Amino acid sequence: MKRVFIYIGLAVAIFYGSACQRMEKEAKQPTHFSTPEEAANKAKSDLLAVLRSGQKIALGVEEPTIEKSQPATPIKQYQITFEDLLSADTFTNLARNEMATVVPLVADGNVATIAEVAKDEQGWKVVSLADKSLSTELDVVRKAAGSQAEVVIYDLPHSGIKVYGLTQNAAGQPSGAVFYTNYPGFNLGEAVPAERLLPVLKRDAAEMQQKYGEELKRQKVVR
Repeated sequence: MKRVFIYIGLAVAIFYGSACQRMEKEAKQPTHFSTPEEAANKAKSDLLAVLRSGQKIALGVEEPTIEKSQPATPIKQYQITFEDLLSADTFTNLARNEMATVVPLVADGNVATIAEVAKDEQGWKVVSLADKSLSTELDVVRKAAGSQAEVVIYDLPHSGIKVYGLTQNAAGQPSGAVFYTNYPGFNLGEAVPAERLLPVLKRDAAEMQQKYGEELKRQKVVR
């Protein structure tokens, strides 16, 4: 019986020793990086650790795909407010409230997942990852616009729908204000000019603010 207690004690000691070593190792890992791509690779590493842990978490991604994925060009993301949208003449006026930068992780030409990263005084850090909806939409946009096109994302204030604008086409030339969106009346896979899209967004935003403005403010839905 004494020998059994000794074995149990050794097992517990080994378990806690391993746990402490893992904690010390994780504590030594950097949390800030000099570039958004480096931060995205940290997000990739963290995601792979989760996938390999055996935990049953539905992330909609496969380990082999994430393993070979690489960071693509970081994408700036902006939160549009009602006030900015209603007064805007162009989408350039809406690039004010910058949110986390989106870095697609691409494998075999497809967006496998994304990492959202943000910069502070210490450098770039991971703020979220594995947004399935955003990954899927970016994959559609990249294939429609060309994988080398430079994209910027706008978050609308009156819906959960995003607008994807091209700053440069796949050849590196100015896009001429071309946008992609799933907003009602539009197709994410088809380019739409700003002069057609912006008036629709402004009209719907004005109607919603007029009808539900005070209620939305109370519920803190307006961002």
